[in-house]
Amino acid sequence: MGKLFEIKKILFVFWIMMIGITVYNIVTIEIPLNEYPEYIASSMKQFGIWAPLFFILLFAIRPLIFFPATILSLSAGVLFGTTQAIVILIIAENLSSFVSYTLGKYFGRSIIDALDKKNVFIHKFESYLHENGFIAVLTMRLLYAPFDLVGYFSGSSNIPYKDFATATFVGILPGIFMSAFLGGSLHNPMNIFISVVFFILGIVLSRFIKQKNKYVT
Repeated sequence: MGKLFEIKKILFVFWIMMIGITVYNIVTIEIPLNEYPEYIASSMKQFGIWAPLFFILLFAIRPLIFFPATILSLSAGVLFGTTQAIVILIIAENLSSFVSYTLGKYFGRSIIDALDKKNVFIHKFESYLHENGFIAVLTMRLLYAPFDLVGYFSGSSNIPYKDFATATFVGILPGIFMSAFLGGSLHNPMNIFISVVFFILGIVLSRFIKQKNKYVT
């Protein structure tokens, strides 16, 4: 048990270092956040036919370095076009959610236990998440809650992975369509209006689920 705890500590420190390096690079590269999607897309083009695979791998490990999911999602629309971006993002975001869930399950339980004792809100939220896993995750995905935080909390709250994965797969679809069309608006400005429709759809569906499910407040 002691050795396992030491390994966790080492991995956790390494994880924090990776996050620090990522934040440092974002700050020092001096590229405005709104230009990042095009910057990433142009960088990915060098991989040619392998670009989709490298993009999926990058998106999958993204929770390890805290790189914003929205920026990468938008870059998919810029790089691959709307239709191909949707397929790629479905694969990439589901893999990424598995990584964040696993990180939460491996590292998060002890952190959540410590926070539960100090913060009533965290305790109530964690209890709610644990007791209403599928609906809670589905609603948060439809409301575009921070992508990785949903995974971290779900893993640390011991939500069954089947419930988490199913809710994630369904709940991220409006956001994926929105990102793909918005990123693709670089090639077709009309896509902006379609992306707005999917953004609103996610909000409407989340409200519908809240009204129909007595556990969701």
